[in-house]
Amino acid sequence: MNAPRAAAGGRFNRLVMRLLKIGTVSGLLLVLLAEMSSHMVGEKPPYTSWVSWVQCATSLYAIGVYTWYRPGRKTWIAVAAVVSLAATGIDAVFDQGPRGVGTAELMALGLLLLFAVRHWDAAPGRWVAFALGAAILVIGVRLFVYDGSAVAGTVLIGMGISTVVGFGAYLRSMDKLRRETQEEVRRAERLELAREMHDFVAHHVTGMVVLAQAGQVAATDPLKSFADIEEAGLAALASMRRMVRMLRDDDAAGGVNPLGDLSQIEDLVDRFTREGTDASCFISPELAGAVAPEIAATAHRVVREALTNVRKHARGATRVRVVVAAAGGQGVEVSVRDDGRAARGRLGREALAASGGGLGLVGLRERVETVGGQLRAQPRPEGGWETAAWLPRAVPEVPVGTAGS
Repeated sequence: MNAPRAAAGGRFNRLVMRLLKIGTVSGLLLVLLAEMSSHMVGEKPPYTSWVSWVQCATSLYAIGVYTWYRPGRKTWIAVAAVVSLAATGIDAVFDQGPRGVGTAELMALGLLLLFAVRHWDAAPGRWVAFALGAAILVIGVRLFVYDGSAVAGTVLIGMGISTVVGFGAYLRSMDKLRRETQEEVRRAERLELAREMHDFVAHHVTGMVVLAQAGQVAATDPLKSFADIEEAGLAALASMRRMVRMLRDDDAAGGVNPLGDLSQIEDLVDRFTREGTDASCFISPELAGAVAPEIAATAHRVVREALTNVRKHARGATRVRVVVAAAGGQGVEVSVRDDGRAARGRLGREALAASGGGLGLVGLRERVETVGGQLRAQPRPEGGWETAAWLPRAVPEVPVGTAGS
């Protein structure tokens, strides 16, 4: 599957979901129209009563809330529940005849109950789900007015409510599990950074010591030696500020892996080759010593994650090509390409790309963006998969006062 086909698949899925919603709303409107005009022999149609028009307006509001509902707008659902209860009360006080209007409203409120349970903790509170359940139950007062229909109708409504609540609770648990897993990824990245921070600092401090020792034995200008030491010290402080900021920021992504560098990328590829896949690696010689340690560590992480994904998701991959090359004067392009197929067709890596990536790519994307880079993971037009990142050669400076020390 090539990139245009993957994009077309994403558009097709969105189109299907939109058509499904349009079909649902159209069906509810047709049901509302039918129940406003249908009646038994010898009865007046509901549209002849003002009470039915109040209930019709309530149904239209419930359908509208379902149509335009977005997460975070649960207040609209609360209003729909209160309005429905009021409409049922009006029906009980001003008896319009044998049967009221409420079938379409009942189905719309059932769909809203799914949202209310899924977004259980959203404002204005959990009571919205209980109010909505009560509105659905008592709506039977309008509908089940014929002999023998009350008990059976109430049982069916109760079963429907149980099904909707169960499915909504399942979706809520899936949402919670995904959030917890993503947070665990971020926490693991921060813990890894905290454990290895002393190695990164030691790298900079060792450079300062070497400069100081060289200044003592070499016949160089002392001012030049001090300037070099100052530059190395400022770089160390900047790295420390960035790492401390990422550790202290609850919403920040994990930092970088200071133990990885460009030279270790070749070791990754060699180990991958020994595991049975033909992999080759090219690292541009001009990048030696020209890339900040944090950028080199991030490049190492990109290659490591990409090779892991090849092993997990690429079926029949026979060749893997890893390239770390200069991109312009101030950038680095890291790419990992393979010729494999998705492990489970459209449910494999193409689906990950359409949905924003798997959990491994979540942490990887955050690392890349933290140092000012960009990440993409997508099918290749000629077949296979590509994971690529553009990185700056130097990490953007952090103002001295932003992180504290």
